[in-house]
Amino acid sequence: MASPHHIAMELVDAKAGVSSSTVAVHHMFVVVLDGIETDIHEGTLHGNPGKVTVTSPGNLSADGLQSVLVRGGGGGTVAFTLCGDAAAEGVQSASFVQCGATRVDGARAVSVSRCRSVDVEQAGKVTLERCREVRLRGGGLLRATRCRRTDVESFGEVRLARCKGARADWCGSVEVEMCRVVDVSRCGAVTGDRCRVVNVSACGSVAVTHAVVKMLEEKQVQSQSQQPLSPHSSDSE
Repeated sequence: MASPHHIAMELVDAKAGVSSSTVAVHHMFVVVLDGIETDIHEGTLHGNPGKVTVTSPGNLSADGLQSVLVRGGGGGTVAFTLCGDAAAEGVQSASFVQCGATRVDGARAVSVSRCRSVDVEQAGKVTLERCREVRLRGGGLLRATRCRRTDVESFGEVRLARCKGARADWCGSVEVEMCRVVDVSRCGAVTGDRCRVVNVSACGSVAVTHAVVKMLEEKQVQSQSQQPLSPHSSDSE
């Protein structure tokens, strides 16, 4: 058990006319904060540093925490800001801003901005901006802008813009705009404009203009995907 100086809970009064037990059933989050698991549907949990706050039924915010995992919430919404390791499982939607390592499993909507690493599985719509290392497995729509390395598999629709290096495998349609190096294999239609190099293998159709398009055998694409996607990129954003 943690000492009261390390983590504390402040609960607010339930609104008049609303049963707290009913709210708990429908909007109960499970929060793992610094290794301690707590059920919460209202109020605030304080970490050292940072805090988790239920801003309204089914809506939770996590700010400035070193390590935090959030589950459930009855299809709730979770927003992480300036956290180290941040993860969400089984929530309706999750957003991350300027976090370290982020992970999401089973969310309908995911938004990530300026995070070091992103790992998403079984999501609906995913929007990424200025992230470094991205791994995506299974989803509907992906929109990634200005990401360094993006590795995506089994998405229905993929749109990449100004990304330094990217790989798409077993996706539906793939659109690339002003990317540096993109490897696409076993996808449907590949379209785009103004990319440096686009390596394509076993795809339905290819229509990328103002780019060097290389039609490769599948094993060639797999071999290149194991190498650095953007060998000329620096560590700066």
